[in-house]
Amino acid sequence: MVKDVLRRAVGVSFAAILLLNSVACTSYSEPVEPVPTSIPLVTETPEDGPLVLSAVGEPSEADFSLTMLDVGQGLSILVQADGEYLLYDGGARGASSYVVAYLQQHDVTELAWLVASHYDEDHISGLVGVLHTTPVEQALMPDYTTDTQIYQSLQNVLGEKSVPVFYPEQGDVFSLGNAEIQIVGPKNYDYASDNNNSICLRIEYGDFRCLLTGDAEQEAEQDMVASRQDLPCDLYVVGHHGSSSSTTEELLEVASPRYAFLSVGASNSYEHPTEQTMTALQQHGIALYRTDKQGEITVYSDGETCWFSTSPCEDWTPGSQTAPNTPLATVPPQSARYVLNTHTMKFHYPECPSVDQMSEKNKAFTDASREELVTRGYTACGQCKP
Repeated sequence: MVKDVLRRAVGVSFAAILLLNSVACTSYSEPVEPVPTSIPLVTETPEDGPLVLSAVGEPSEADFSLTMLDVGQGLSILVQADGEYLLYDGGARGASSYVVAYLQQHDVTELAWLVASHYDEDHISGLVGVLHTTPVEQALMPDYTTDTQIYQSLQNVLGEKSVPVFYPEQGDVFSLGNAEIQIVGPKNYDYASDNNNSICLRIEYGDFRCLLTGDAEQEAEQDMVASRQDLPCDLYVVGHHGSSSSTTEELLEVASPRYAFLSVGASNSYEHPTEQTMTALQQHGIALYRTDKQGEITVYSDGETCWFSTSPCEDWTPGSQTAPNTPLATVPPQSARYVLNTHTMKFHYPECPSVDQMSEKNKAFTDASREELVTRGYTACGQCKP
């Protein structure tokens, strides 16, 4: 009910704030060696576009910043452009007070935009706390519903605070200071997996570009690529905490990022990030920054160059080598409640047609509950809908 009222109240005004002009994309030359913090960042502009440095520096010259907060197994990204702020996700329940404190300590007294990528608890619980403590001008929400308590809490506080809510469509564009932000996904909100309904953003500030995809998985990533939108970026926030269901080769080829931010909890039970994702990032020569090893991390930019609050992480250890050794119990096929695809991290009913198409090495049988499988990072098959 709240959602419908808000949609009627603000549905027309969103179109009025869309930007009609897009910023041309440019390619970058090869990276240079990092410079010491004490030396000013001085660059020349080569013929093929501006130079972007992977240096460690201070925020004094930055008109733009993007901070990956250390919310453990969850996601929360704070974007600042010319003194205006956007918060993309707020982490899980346990991170709510940290996110609120971070905003207060950094004098963020108002958010121009609050964005929920999708309605999983580890992405929106912290947003509820932020809404109770920080004024929000407008919110972007994915256009689907769930029956979870945290989803209802989010809807209630949006209504209580009278925050205008928009349900964006692919291709919509809005501004944050001088940054242009485009909705590049999802194609629609009809995916069987809620992860694929994630609101995906491409942010441009001058010649610096970032791509945020929430928990979008292979199907949604491929649809983004097929849409032929501008996806090239300098910084990619790794999808779904490094799960093997995201960060597909198709997306990496088109986006071609130089740097990656990975938000993941230390020794998490999902065994994120996966070896598959770590290998893909390494093979593409992408510099990695990860919260489980480095804590919160910020990238700064003046629209021509970028620099970071710390050096890239040299630890490419996948979660399977650090997570607790508590595998799911397996059972004989005849007594299985579900069949697992351990490669795609999906679970199916035994009679699902997809089971016959699985590689035997990726197939496992379990009598675990649906709730336990979801907790372990598995998603339900969209065909048999277990």
